[in-house]
Amino acid sequence: MIITLTCNPAVDQTVFVDRLDVGAVNRFHDAQLDPAGKGINVSRVVHRLGYPTIAFGFLAGEIGAVVERALDDEGVQSHFVRLPGQARINVTVVDEASGAATSLYGAGPGVSAEHAEALAQILAYWVQAGSVLVLAGSLPNGLPPDTYADYVRLARAKGVKTILDVDGEAFRAGVAVGPTRIKPNVREAERLLGRALPDLPAVLAGARESLGQGVEVVVISMGAQGAICVEKGQAYRAVPPVVERRSTVGSGDSLVAGLSLALARGEPIRDGLRLGTAAGAATAMTVGTHLGTADEVKSILPQVVVESVA
Repeated sequence: MIITLTCNPAVDQTVFVDRLDVGAVNRFHDAQLDPAGKGINVSRVVHRLGYPTIAFGFLAGEIGAVVERALDDEGVQSHFVRLPGQARINVTVVDEASGAATSLYGAGPGVSAEHAEALAQILAYWVQAGSVLVLAGSLPNGLPPDTYADYVRLARAKGVKTILDVDGEAFRAGVAVGPTRIKPNVREAERLLGRALPDLPAVLAGARESLGQGVEVVVISMGAQGAICVEKGQAYRAVPPVVERRSTVGSGDSLVAGLSLALARGEPIRDGLRLGTAAGAATAMTVGTHLGTADEVKSILPQVVVESVA
């Protein structure tokens, strides 16, 4: 089983307007509403690919109830600690005339020490039922930067492998305790390393530098250019096929889903790269905040190229 943790879930609302007129009343002609948060998206894609998963985290208010109902409707198992207040709602306005998308992201509710301990106890019980723990997304107010590091240690003590996909100080603290795999995008890797990664050789060097301290595999996602992966002296590049990219929201999470599924099955990293890249491309083909389907992933999979790089 793949267990995911999303500490700051949200509902993503995407609205489409013919032309955005800033400062005026705008009427949209179409809208989407989807449960959101990195770990939640990983669980949704893993479930679509036919593997058991449970999503854990915090939820609050009616917005949180929307997330839970949506997961129930999809058949994704979940277990959330309830908080006072409201979960986040993130709004993206797509200007179809220019193709530009403007996003407004909420902060989410704060987490008390009592609620943090409640989640820790639940995960300590459930993590031993899993083979992989995915830790992904931002931390809400009230949780310290070493929160994910603590969960990496917990998983290791239970013999469970971990994938870390976060940013900033939480990422730095988590990497320091040696998760099994990490999956930053280029910007997140730049913040971790403290320098720019302007081209493929620089990204490859950055991935190699991020190995160590127990991290077995580093995958740096590069959007339409694919992903770079480094593992014990081996380096690979996964290249997706050319597809009509309609939205990048959730593509990185879909990549993590493929990586986690292969890790749970004990498959080589090349298989995880191929599956994750296909899942990311399938999601990029969808509109707004939708995720790719299993059939779309299956059709793209033979077109993904995974090659060794020096």
